[in-house]
Amino acid sequence: MNRGPITVRYATALFELGKEKNELDRFFQDVGQLLDHCLSVKDFCVFLNNPVIKASQKKELVKKILGNEQHSLMIRFVEMVIDRNREELLSDMLRYFKGLYKKHKGIRSVKLITAVAFDDVYVKEMKTFLEKEFNSSIELVVSVKPDIIGGLILVVDDKIVDNSIAHQIKLLKNKIVS
Repeated sequence: MNRGPITVRYATALFELGKEKNELDRFFQDVGQLLDHCLSVKDFCVFLNNPVIKASQKKELVKKILGNEQHSLMIRFVEMVIDRNREELLSDMLRYFKGLYKKHKGIRSVKLITAVAFDDVYVKEMKTFLEKEFNSSIELVVSVKPDIIGGLILVVDDKIVDNSIAHQIKLLKNKIVS
């Protein structure tokens, strides 16, 4: 089974429904919560992906767990995914929906990797600088990776700018060896 087209089709349908019903922001929030459930609660996904468990039991559990915090259309979407035996693709659908939403809203994903932790003030300044530089909203994720020795690595929408000391050493080594 080719997962890509199915994932895109379902995520796009959910996105278009959100736009049509003027609930896109709410859907984005709900998708985030549901994706967190899929990624952090192992038993949730194991239960949904289990082919032995009946669809009716899966839908009942989804209503119990998510019924109070999710939009009714989001619950119906998950039920439809279950009815069509696409549960294993749900997290991929949700990730793709988030990408569509960010693209629609002009939000750029930026990951900043440093050798040491930056204080909150510097992170805010970096985010402000990047928002001005790219003329768009920025979703900034900062992570610490001591093995880059120093400098930083910036990943913007899957493009990488590696200005780490470890990378510079590697480049210098390649020049010496060649």
